[in-house]
Amino acid sequence: MTNTIKTFPLTGVAIGPGDPELISLKALKHLQQADVVYFVTSKIEDNLIQSFSKQIIDAYNLKVLCKPLLFPMLGKNRDQFYQNAYQTLKADVKIGLRVCMVSEGDLGFYSTFGYILKLAKADSLPVICIPGIPAFIAGAAQATTPIVDGNYSFINLALPESFNEIETELATNKAVVVMKMKVLSGWFNFLKNIKREFVYIEKTGTTDEFTTSNYMDLENRKIPYFALILFPKTESLTAS
Repeated sequence: MTNTIKTFPLTGVAIGPGDPELISLKALKHLQQADVVYFVTSKIEDNLIQSFSKQIIDAYNLKVLCKPLLFPMLGKNRDQFYQNAYQTLKADVKIGLRVCMVSEGDLGFYSTFGYILKLAKADSLPVICIPGIPAFIAGAAQATTPIVDGNYSFINLALPESFNEIETELATNKAVVVMKMKVLSGWFNFLKNIKREFVYIEKTGTTDEFTTSNYMDLENRKIPYFALILFPKTESLTAS
C-alpha cells in the first residue's frame, strides 16, 4: 500500500504596510499554524538579513521556522530569483509542510508574491491568498483623509514618467495616488504650483512615518523609496 503525503496549499499572507497590528485575524492565524514562514529579503550578507517584512513578523513572536527568500532590488536576473524562490516554496509544499510566504501591503498590489502566484498557477500548485492593507489605504487613514467618494474616479500611478503625466490625470477630476514617486525630482515646485490638495506619506506604519499636506515641508526633504502622495477628490459638504 502506497503512503500518500497530504499536501497543503501554498499560502500568501499579506501583512500590511509596516504597523504589525495592521494584519487580519485570518492572516495571523495562518502564520501561527504554519510549519515554515518565508519572508522576502533584498540582501543576505555576513549572516545579516535586510528585510522589511521580517521586522513586521518579528512582532508576532511566531513559534515556527521563518526563512528568507532572496530578491535583490535589481532588474538583472529577476526572473531567475522568482523561479528559485518558487521552487523552494514548492519543494516544501510537496513534502507536506504548511508553507506561508508573507508580503508587505496587499498580495495583489505591486507585491512580490504576485509573481510567485503566477508561477504557482501556471504549475497548477494550489494557492491561498490572504489579503492585506496597501500603504496608500493605511496612509490615508493615518492622515484622516478620504481618498475618493461620490461619483469621482480613482487612478493609481506607479513610477510616473513625468509631472505632465500626473497633471493630465489630475485635470480629469480624479483622485490620484502616486506610488514610487522617488523616480521624479522637483516635487516641491510641482506641488507649490498645482494648487491641489495633497497628502504626502512616507514609511507609513513604521516608527519613521512622516505625513504632511504642506508643500513647504518637502522643499529640502529627501524622498525615500517607501513614499507616496495622495491627491484626494471628494464631494464638498456644508455643515448644518
